[in-house]
Amino acid sequence: MKNLFILLGLVLLTGCMSFSDRPLRPLRNAIAQQMPKVSLEKEFAVSFGRGFFDLLDIVTLNEADLSKIDHVQLAVYKVYPDGIKIDFDTLDFEAVMLAKDSSLHWETIIRVREEDEQIWVLVGMNLDGNSLEAVTLFTLHNDELVLINIDGDLDQMIEFAMQPAHGHRGVVKSG
Repeated sequence: MKNLFILLGLVLLTGCMSFSDRPLRPLRNAIAQQMPKVSLEKEFAVSFGRGFFDLLDIVTLNEADLSKIDHVQLAVYKVYPDGIKIDFDTLDFEAVMLAKDSSLHWETIIRVREEDEQIWVLVGMNLDGNSLEAVTLFTLHNDELVLINIDGDLDQMIEFAMQPAHGHRGVVKSG
């Protein structure tokens, strides 16, 4: 029985996991198009599909309700030439995100600009359905660009995450 579960787990993981940056290539290409002097070379990529999160729900007894996530994609790119100063302020991130999914309305919700690190977080909203369907994180640190994208029914994930705070207002005082 144990071997059957191991085999089932391996089949599920390999069927819903990839080491390709294909889902994030439109983002990489849109950045490269806006910054022609910059070249981005993939160092690492991994993509998890819905089956992976369904399996996690089973393992965690549906405690986190991860089945609402459709995909999580991560890619790390080396920025060439070395030492080139990239300023995210010159990028039109909404246009970059439209290259990946033009059916969503994209808004920047977080910008962090420090000397050696820049972080931008964008959300993709379905305006017709009044729902949050994607979150994408861009992090540029030294000569590495990290892209993380999460797709799914994120409204329900936020509701689940906020459930412990339901009915509590203000600051919680510790005793």
